[in-house]
Amino acid sequence: MYQQINLYQPVFRRQPRVFSALTLLQIIGLASVVLFGFYLHASWTLNGLDSTVDSLSAQYRQLEDRLGILETTGNDSTTSAQQEIARLQASLDERQALLDNFSRLRFRETHAFGEFFETLATRSLPGLWLTGIRLTEDGETEIRGASVDPTLVPRYLQGMPAEPRFSALHNGSIQLARDDPARPAVSFILSSNREEL
Repeated sequence: MYQQINLYQPVFRRQPRVFSALTLLQIIGLASVVLFGFYLHASWTLNGLDSTVDSLSAQYRQLEDRLGILETTGNDSTTSAQQEIARLQASLDERQALLDNFSRLRFRETHAFGEFFETLATRSLPGLWLTGIRLTEDGETEIRGASVDPTLVPRYLQGMPAEPRFSALHNGSIQLARDDPARPAVSFILSSNREEL
């Protein structure tokens, strides 16, 4: 006679222990250390707050003493306040004079820089690109660029409009430099200053 026994029944399964006594002791010890750390931090913070309260109380008493002194010597403070007002008025007058001087300054250039850049943006030539632009208030202009073909530089200069800054470039200096002798590309500088050559 055979009898089948189901070993998967809960009676035959080994019940796992969730926590052993050693694990429970370790958890309790760790929790105790963490709680003690919180306690030390809280007491340290409380001591710092107590010292801050003492310091602020002392400052408050000092300010009350000063206020009492100022109330007794009210006449002296009004003269010092009037002196301070006079000093500040003199400083204000000096700054107003400086502002008036700045408002009298006139720029020598009648056209804004924005118009110059707008004109450059509309004048493009395939194979030629600009790498730098320098404009000064005195009217000096310098345009740096590069080109794949050296003959494009004079064509670019001829296509510039007859505005004062561009006219100065026509009468200024042109510098061409070839960085790599094996390639036809050149870099150029168009300057309104003749003395740079």
